[in-house]
Amino acid sequence: MRIKKKHVLLESNLIDKSNEFSPQEKRLLWVLNKEFGPHDYRTFNIWTSAVWLIEIFDIPYDLAYEISHTYYYNGDKLFSKFEPLRKVQNPTEIFFRHISDFISDFKSDLISKSPNDGDDTVGVLDIELIEDDYGKYKTDFLKRSVSLWDYHYGFTLYLPLNSREVGEWPNKKYLYSKETDPRLIVVSVKFSEIKTPNEEDKYGYEGDPDKFNVEVNLKIGSDRSGEPGYSLDNWMSFDVPTPKPLSKEKINDTLLGIYNDIIEKLKKTKFNLPSGVEPLDFSDI
Repeated sequence: MRIKKKHVLLESNLIDKSNEFSPQEKRLLWVLNKEFGPHDYRTFNIWTSAVWLIEIFDIPYDLAYEISHTYYYNGDKLFSKFEPLRKVQNPTEIFFRHISDFISDFKSDLISKSPNDGDDTVGVLDIELIEDDYGKYKTDFLKRSVSLWDYHYGFTLYLPLNSREVGEWPNKKYLYSKETDPRLIVVSVKFSEIKTPNEEDKYGYEGDPDKFNVEVNLKIGSDRSGEPGYSLDNWMSFDVPTPKPLSKEKINDTLLGIYNDIIEKLKKTKFNLPSGVEPLDFSDI
């Protein structure tokens, strides 16, 4: 058995992995290997080694001869490097290989369960901007539709404040894009593998098989360059356990957990208006 790096078993013999022998039988085979040297048909004598085992370890005759015969016919296999037949795969890498499809399916599932109209609408959420005063219309103005757009390594949530009329004549007011655009909230959710350098390949990296990272960035204000807005970079960052097994149910539950965590924080956050944007005041309507 050989260990190349701390805590990680890199190489073992077939005898280490075999379930065919008891711990005592494995010890006897190891003793034969040490006493009589590496397996060699020309020099190893079954009867001599069996008698030696009986005299030294006082074991039953049938066991001694069975161990001796086993070593004679299969010693080269038992003490050769173990080569597993199962090709273990990194579940996180598989998850990211198909992540675009997983997120697209997740989006479709959210839309199918949403009572709202709209191709990309997945729900409704209350969003409060600290400086605005909506007066008696607060309940309506806080509610925003949530649209989800998927992309290869994550998804984006759009929470617009829609243009509308407020109040009744003669105090009726209109909200135009110049008022609504600076109040748009865009949530960008990015998934990424957690990679560490491969100790055996200085140019290679290993992805963590048990977890991945989620980074959430916010933009408050217009998407258009030069118009009022500000960003909240790294608004959230957390590691998520890789779903195991990689079944549709487990994957969907994991994505739903990420989505719900983001929605919960949005519910609890009050946002400031971008610099230079006049607050809305409907208190006198």
